[in-house]
Amino acid sequence: MEFDNNTLKGLLAKLEWQLNMGVEAMIEEKNNNYFYQEKTKIINEDNTKKLETSQKSSFSKFDTETIEKKSDHREMLKNCFTLDDLKTYMLNFNGCDLKKTATQLVFSDGNPKSQVMIIGEAPGAEEDRRGIPFCGASGQLLDKMLNSISLDRNKVYITNVIPWRPPGNRTPNENEISLMKPFLMRHIEIVSPKLLVAVGGSSAKAILNIDGGILRHRGVWKEIKLRDGLEIPIIATLHPAYLLRAPNQKKLAWEDLKLIRSKLEEFNGQ
Repeated sequence: MEFDNNTLKGLLAKLEWQLNMGVEAMIEEKNNNYFYQEKTKIINEDNTKKLETSQKSSFSKFDTETIEKKSDHREMLKNCFTLDDLKTYMLNFNGCDLKKTATQLVFSDGNPKSQVMIIGEAPGAEEDRRGIPFCGASGQLLDKMLNSISLDRNKVYITNVIPWRPPGNRTPNENEISLMKPFLMRHIEIVSPKLLVAVGGSSAKAILNIDGGILRHRGVWKEIKLRDGLEIPIIATLHPAYLLRAPNQKKLAWEDLKLIRSKLEEFNGQ
């Protein structure tokens, strides 16, 4: 729009008068429904959040499916024939979120040629720091328990259901146990011990698929069957960390230890 000089001068004069009167804002001729604008803003923000949640959910699902399709660990584990193979694969496996918060992989300790394979739940703070299962306070008690039946770390092989420390030493959840169980089963197949000892409730549930607390299932010999048809006797016992909190239950652990000793004597013909 073009103005002639007289019109332009008139407009500038009006503007100057308004400024001199202290006018600082312009008012539109149309009415604004501020209640409607605020309601629309809330709806838009809610829709944005729903979209972001949906996108996040879809991405997580896609990511999981991609992992399963591109790197099905159950199939890959079949190609792990030695403990070194398995450890290398686990070091490079990024499908478990616990790896992101842990210091390092806690793979195993002891003698892989032993008749006895001990399976704990998950690493604690000291285990996470040193990379060795059962090396903290509960590990010291485990050593004493083993010594009571003439065993030590040179005569047993030790690992965990979960190889990375859960944040805050929390109990591993069902999803984490389910994810890592194929790794544990392959671990057992490679070591091929004569007997298994599940230490703690999470360990017993992971291997035996049982319900209820460890006190209901400890001290009873059961068997697990591996893919090659090999059957291995297994017994569940109380976790040393639990015994440190409830020392009056040590008598139950001692009963379990005697059963383990008797089973080994049976294997060795004594």
